[in-house]
Amino acid sequence: MVRPVIAAPVPDADLGVAATGSPWGDDGRWVLTNGPDVTPLKRRLYLNRPLPVDQPPPEVVEGPKFRRIHTGMDGLVDWSEFCFTPTYRTAVAGTAFEIDQAEWRTLKVASTGPVLLHVNGELLLHADTVTYMEPAEHEVRVWLPSGISQVVVTSWQVGFRECRQVVRLRVGGLPVRVVIPSPGADERVAAEAERILSAVGTPTWGTVDGAVELTGPADARLRVGREVVTLTDGRATARLVDLGDLGEDAEGAVGSASMLASGEVVLRVSVDDDRSPVFREFPIAVLPPRYRPEPVGSPEQWRAELLAHVQTTTPSVATALAAGRVRAEALERSLWMIASRADCADFEAVGLITLLHRVGAEHWDPGLRDEVRAALLGFKYWIDQPGLDAMCYFTENHQLVWHTAELLAGSLFPGEVFGNTGWTGSDHAAHGHELAAEWIRRRLAGGFSEFNSNAYLAIDALALVSIVEFAGEPSLVADARVLLDRILTGLHVTSWRGVNGAAHGRSYVNTVRSSRFEETAPILWLCYGMGALNNAVLPATALATAVKYQLPAAPEARELVRISSAGEYRFEHDLLSRPYHSDIVVYKTSDVMLSTVEDYRAGLPGLQEHVWGATLGSETQVYVTHAPNSSTSSSARPNAWAGNRILPRARQFRDVVLALYRIPPDDPMGYTHAWFPLSTLDSWEQRGVWTIGRRGAGIVALACEGGARIVTTGPDAYQELRPNGPGTAWVCVVGDPAPAEPVFWSDGVTYKGLSLDWEGP
Repeated sequence: MVRPVIAAPVPDADLGVAATGSPWGDDGRWVLTNGPDVTPLKRRLYLNRPLPVDQPPPEVVEGPKFRRIHTGMDGLVDWSEFCFTPTYRTAVAGTAFEIDQAEWRTLKVASTGPVLLHVNGELLLHADTVTYMEPAEHEVRVWLPSGISQVVVTSWQVGFRECRQVVRLRVGGLPVRVVIPSPGADERVAAEAERILSAVGTPTWGTVDGAVELTGPADARLRVGREVVTLTDGRATARLVDLGDLGEDAEGAVGSASMLASGEVVLRVSVDDDRSPVFREFPIAVLPPRYRPEPVGSPEQWRAELLAHVQTTTPSVATALAAGRVRAEALERSLWMIASRADCADFEAVGLITLLHRVGAEHWDPGLRDEVRAALLGFKYWIDQPGLDAMCYFTENHQLVWHTAELLAGSLFPGEVFGNTGWTGSDHAAHGHELAAEWIRRRLAGGFSEFNSNAYLAIDALALVSIVEFAGEPSLVADARVLLDRILTGLHVTSWRGVNGAAHGRSYVNTVRSSRFEETAPILWLCYGMGALNNAVLPATALATAVKYQLPAAPEARELVRISSAGEYRFEHDLLSRPYHSDIVVYKTSDVMLSTVEDYRAGLPGLQEHVWGATLGSETQVYVTHAPNSSTSSSARPNAWAGNRILPRARQFRDVVLALYRIPPDDPMGYTHAWFPLSTLDSWEQRGVWTIGRRGAGIVALACEGGARIVTTGPDAYQELRPNGPGTAWVCVVGDPAPAEPVFWSDGVTYKGLSLDWEGP
């Protein structure tokens, strides 16, 4: 049982960090912008504002104050959320369980933040540990009386951007009987409902038309939202009531024209019996309907299609730019983000500057241009400038957007004084120019650390086209044009039938499950006539309305491509001081694509890297990850399906990938798993150690030691494969309907004379 999060803004005075002067040093304001580095400050904030230990815990009863949840396999109660501004967060979880004989038990509480543990009203644990992503575990010995005991865990966190707020309770010893108080419930009916719901699954994560298939026990009657369906022969189809509702209660549902929302709604399923309070929740993605695998028409048509689509999206900077008319409602979120110094406000600043250049004053709502001007003159443009905030400055894409925003804002108002710094616009323009020029020079020389990101290359393109269009210095404009050409032609090289399915330096769950959510998808549509039209349209709209920049022609198609990037991180820009390097292999035919980033930091902790995968369609992407948890939240990095807890060693030999994984003895989940969405295939079979799928003329085959079993229940039903064996070695082959038998051993694998092993840590 959980209560909703109680959230409150963090006053600047609480931070104990200087708002002016150098941002660096142990107590510098730079730490506010980076999740791992801000952890010690979070603990200091807690010690100054601890949870009250003298308040009695609430009674755990299902009703208005507590709602029931069902955790994933990791057992974590998850309140994680992306906090655009610094936010205090307090939450409560509770349960009740029964034992017949009084005895000493060990309770294990895991949490990413400070917790209070109450058992039967008594405070037994007060822990103040703060972690970034993986929870810390605390143990307490407790004497439990016979009968029912109530346990309440109070969780504290403070959000600076991605906020991982989770708790877990484990009871050592013999099993206990969970007996959550729920007025009006019938215990036996609820137990039967648990059995039925545990066997229910959703075999398809995404829907275009609102139809959602359910599987489970034959003839079970289920409530799906307000609808009742019967699982005739173990299957039924329900319909989402309103495709326009993109699940405001779902994590990540709120986006902007530069940042795509998750697109998920939460489908609640229960048995058709009022005596049972139990249910399951399944995330279902409402897919953007417009996807094109092959170009149709001309570049002029693609541009017109994009701009027409943009005007159907939620009012934003992009809709105003496409329409040539700026209304207040279109800028409401952008102006709020800049005024609040919310994370990602730099994206909005570049968009507003574009509007000031592109749309004449007569086409703005009265007074709105002055609001934008005032917002830009009062804004902060880099970490070395005054102000306490949690805006991200230090990822590769944000760096360039900040420098572009500062350069262009300063150039727009060269003689004005910017209130945050006291600098003139010319001062800001010079500062931004120097930083932008250095950023571009380094990428021209070595490439990107966020290699081929299907989220952030779009943001890089937004900044670069803005420099080409609005910056005045010829050499900077020329360099920006060259780098932008490389990005756009590179997208064609790493894409297949409108899917940017190659390996990514950073990605998210929705974009590796469906290319329709890729933030590069509208750019592919504009440039090459294929891809998808979604709501992350500001970068593509800026490109479509460009006057000076000409989109490049599609490069010559090649079956096998290798792309290398290398460079040096700089601490005051990246918060890292080491080299970066990536080697991507892309193999494409007319029927399938296979791609890998080879030996990328193998054996080290992962984050959001998509290391390898096969692509047969916009929703047919096959890959394997080492899961660190059960979450699919963008605030869990890595999570169950985006990134790896420990990065694998992977090599690609044309149409074959060999991948090796390390799973430590104390691994929290203890497995690797494969995304293999069967419902998107025309046919599939399991033959020996192989799972083989066909879509059109494309074939993908995936093998691991002992073969893999198909998960048939839960939100990943018939989409997830779990290894029967150790799951430390996988082989993926495309285009071969009869793959040979691989040979697995403890530290490696051999397939058709190709061999990969892993010695050392």
